Amino acid sequence: MSFWMRPHAARILACGSLAVALAVIAMVPTLRAADWSVSALPRVDAKTKLGAAARALDRGFQTVHPGAYDGQFYWGVAVDPLALGHVHDAFDKASYRYGHPLYGWLGWLFSAGQVRAAPAALVTIGLISLFVAAASAAALGLSRGRSGWEGLFVALNPGLISAAAHDLAEPLAAALLVGAVSAYVGCRRVVTWICLALLPLCKEPLLAVTLTLVAWELLQHRRQRAAVLATTVMPALLWWTYARIHLGAWFTTGASALGLPMAGWWQTFSTAGTAQGEARKLAVVVLILLVAVFAIAAVRALGHVGPVELSYLALAAIAACLAPNATHAFSTALRNTAFLLVLVPFIVASPQLRQRARAANSSTALSS
Repeated sequence: MSFWMRPHAARILACGSLAVALAVIAMVPTLRAADWSVSALPRVDAKTKLGAAARALDRGFQTVHPGAYDGQFYWGVAVDPLALGHVHDAFDKASYRYGHPLYGWLGWLFSAGQVRAAPAALVTIGLISLFVAAASAAALGLSRGRSGWEGLFVALNPGLISAAAHDLAEPLAAALLVGAVSAYVGCRRVVTWICLALLPLCKEPLLAVTLTLVAWELLQHRRQRAAVLATTVMPALLWWTYARIHLGAWFTTGASALGLPMAGWWQTFSTAGTAQGEARKLAVVVLILLVAVFAIAAVRALGHVGPVELSYLALAAIAACLAPNATHAFSTALRNTAFLLVLVPFIVASPQLRQRARAANSSTALSS
């Protein structure tokens, strides 16, 4: 048995290692320009109050201008986790940024509250999350008698690689998403509950995964299980209520990333003909191909509905309604569709997932 397991372990490790290696390579240009300081990865804007706060807390902090990105706000949460200090006052929209604080919280936890250690902690968490997501996807595929190629949809996922290179939360969210799917189909209820409880604190739209799984349990007439899964929203609701009281607004206030179905994508695609430069035109072509893949997977999911398929369809519906500000920039569009790409192989080869989930549920019911 150990001999049989050896190639499986090698494939799992290979997928995880490949994901980490590609993310590190993506970080090199930024690190080299900043004298190899990881504080440059969050890309805190030097011309803002947040940049001034970063330099006041750490004189050696590497700010940037231009080229600031959203990782700066995760760094801000990492040094001001409950919005009780002064750093969050420099956020563009604190109520929105604190709607998904988990990545920043882990940065604070792993840095032991030390401001200078926060950038390194965020990088470490991102790389570990990428490894776990890719390895877990490969393991889930192998557990269904497949080759483990599902892990490559994480390891070669441009949205996740880019996010890891800029200290963003998508790798952590992907690890939790794959963990939730794997635990759910394997009927590991405690792990399922933990992953689902953390998902919306990492990325609010991933609350849709919990809601679809609750709906699936209700459709299967398993009301008790549905009720247990429904309780996973409580941690996020409690935090969002605290943030609303403390910061004066819900995380949904401000500029919306959602709009009419396909309106944002249509505007992005329609600019291809007038785009300046071949790189921009190529980016639009890549996005068109990705959207086509997602659409094919959605058709597949509609034809073979199961819990994972419902989750994919819910996330696909959110992606279809992305506003132009969430699709126009190539890197942002890749990030906002990264989770769909992670789930695609499980939708294409979904019958085994459903059979495994049913078998696990049946054996649990018999044992109880």
